[in-house]
Amino acid sequence: MSDSSQTLWQAALDRIFSAPERAALRLWRREREVAALHRAGLAKLKREPQLLQPARLNLGSGRFRKEGFVNIDLGPSADVTLDLRQGLPFDSSSSGFIFSEHCFEHFDYPTGIEVLLRDCLRVLRPGAEMQFSVPDTQWPLEAYASNEGLSGAYYRVCRERNWHPASCTTRLEHINYHFRQRGEHRYAYDEETAVKLLTGVGFVAVGRRPYDPVLDSAHRELGSLFMIATKPALTPTSHGHALESKAAAMPVATSSRPQ
Repeated sequence: MSDSSQTLWQAALDRIFSAPERAALRLWRREREVAALHRAGLAKLKREPQLLQPARLNLGSGRFRKEGFVNIDLGPSADVTLDLRQGLPFDSSSSGFIFSEHCFEHFDYPTGIEVLLRDCLRVLRPGAEMQFSVPDTQWPLEAYASNEGLSGAYYRVCRERNWHPASCTTRLEHINYHFRQRGEHRYAYDEETAVKLLTGVGFVAVGRRPYDPVLDSAHRELGSLFMIATKPALTPTSHGHALESKAAAMPVATSSRPQ
């Protein structure tokens, strides 16, 4: 459709539909695009079945691809385009490592993210790890509660790194943007909530980890909550069969929150 035709079409929509109806139509159109990309990803997996057993997965890779990983996203840089809300179409116990960076906050809590994390647990090999980061919500909430004002460290970093738009000129505007980010963010996490979520779906050895300059993107060092979790290892039974361990979650070394 040419630019002039697009303009005429938009003008017609504006006359026929109310603003909320137009918003619903935009959402419907986007969901159609996502569904098409997801089907294309499934078709690629069918053509290249070796991808069904990925050694390492990078979920929600965006522009930050990782070499040696199967990068999953809806953008053009992905190895496979998938709608992660529909789970992972990979073989059970096939992957040795799952990584994700600032992706999980875009899923509804608890149902949406639990569906994905249960599938991560299924796809991981016994004893394998998942590591991920999400925005650290403890930092902005502590900054707000401290009454330190907009000159405080958190708000200063938001301005210097352009995390938030210039229109955020009050502390609560910053807090709202952290939680919502133009409607893209669906949930905010601290360590306590992330641990509850991960242990609840069956991970063990769950806890916060430090920033890893080899694994994590440099621009994520500040303002991120880095988590690590492990799929229970197989343990032998008296009958010679292997069962997944039901060991309780154990804490791992924690890192201090960026200041």
